[in-house]
Amino acid sequence: MLTLADTLLTLLIVIGLPLRAWFGMRALIAAPAGGVAGLRRRLWARAILSQWTLVAIVLAVWLASHRSLATLGLVLKPTGGLAGVMVGVVTIVAIALRQRGAVDTDPEIRQRVRARLAPVERLMPRAGPGFLRFAALACTAGLCEEFLFRGYLAWVAGLLLPFPVAPAVQAVVFGICHAYQGPRGIVLTTFAGAFLTEVVLVSGSLWPAVLIHALMDLYAGDLARRVFPPDLEASEAPATPEAT
Repeated sequence: MLTLADTLLTLLIVIGLPLRAWFGMRALIAAPAGGVAGLRRRLWARAILSQWTLVAIVLAVWLASHRSLATLGLVLKPTGGLAGVMVGVVTIVAIALRQRGAVDTDPEIRQRVRARLAPVERLMPRAGPGFLRFAALACTAGLCEEFLFRGYLAWVAGLLLPFPVAPAVQAVVFGICHAYQGPRGIVLTTFAGAFLTEVVLVSGSLWPAVLIHALMDLYAGDLARRVFPPDLEASEAPATPEAT
């Protein structure tokens, strides 16, 4: 049974998180070139803080209501489905690692990657030590978004809608929550959400989806730092001509 706290938390997830991301992306797009790097780091930090805070609140409400952690998918079950998913993960990682080198040597592939990541170019990392901060964001998104969407929101949707409508709606909501990436980003993240939902259903646990989600984000960030030019720091930005 849904409580008032569940309703408020659901609204925070499906409205609060997307609005934070939307306004952050608008600020990045409007920022001068020399201010992008600093603003990007601050937005990463805010995203990490807001997602972990929301997860902590949801978990506190969940435990206070004496609900099972297994219902959220937080219990890892040794099943054939889990084994199959993990074999698939290892295979995909091996293929991605082989293809990774081609990005550095094939101009056509670099151009395709740049076009694919163009809507979020200013949000993505560049070459340098800042990638560790992005890695923290990617791991946060992997764990927190899976907990919030494939765990908590999937449970909420399951109480309100029949199967398989509930997981489908949850995947669509996940895509809409990435509206800051543009129309193409909504479509792609909707399909990603559907895929990760299927992973949870097959494996019986959130943890494989957490791993896959984090690896997907890390891979995208690694590609971005290889194909996009370095940041123009504030001290290097062209000086604004003084009025005469």
